[in-house]
Amino acid sequence: MRGLARRLRSNFGIRSSRMTIRSQMAWYWRWLANVLMMAAVAGIVWWLVENSYRITGFNRQEALQQMANLGDENARLKKETEALRSSLAERERQLAIEKASQSELARSVAQLQEEGSTLKEELGFLRNIMSSGAAPEGLGVANLKVEADSQPNEYRYRLLLTQGGQRKQDFRGKVQLLARIAHQGSISTLTFPDPSAGESAGVVDFRFYQKVDGRFRLPEGAVLKGYELRVLAIPGGQVKLSRTVNLP
Repeated sequence: MRGLARRLRSNFGIRSSRMTIRSQMAWYWRWLANVLMMAAVAGIVWWLVENSYRITGFNRQEALQQMANLGDENARLKKETEALRSSLAERERQLAIEKASQSELARSVAQLQEEGSTLKEELGFLRNIMSSGAAPEGLGVANLKVEADSQPNEYRYRLLLTQGGQRKQDFRGKVQLLARIAHQGSISTLTFPDPSAGESAGVVDFRFYQKVDGRFRLPEGAVLKGYELRVLAIPGGQVKLSRTVNLP
């Protein structure tokens, strides 16, 4: 009985649960309110985005103008860089040409000095002949030299041929240089000018003296061990003069 009375008091007495009264709103009004709230929030966000530059003190138009100016400056610097590169390349080409010209000039000067020294030797030799009043009988050779040239495996030879005695007629002959070389473990001899060069190669025709010079090239890796100079008579091919030089 006590339990039943306690339950009745809790439901209908002073301590009973309170009743809440709510007003009922139609669903379309709730949707309309939500849409209006979303539109308001979107408007606030848009305003903040558009005016954030002003709020933070940043000018968007000024920034765009600066970016455009920087783009123009970058393009100008690129053009100047390309112009400087072209100018530098042109100067490098000119410098290379000048260096080549200087090298060629130095080589020409050295060659002229060498030729001048040779002419002095030949002039001294001729003066000795003239002062003595007579040249050696028959054919003679002076200032015979074979030296390495500027190119690899290339050599230059020069000599002065003289004719003494009666000198009743001009001497006509052919000069040959026989180079003895060591190549690939064997010794062989090469003839210059090459016999296949023609009958006129190496031909001399003089009465008193004649200067002879030329160049020849050895095979790659060949070493010059010595040479022999021969002067052959034309016609007949008889050896009129021979000089042999051995190299270490």
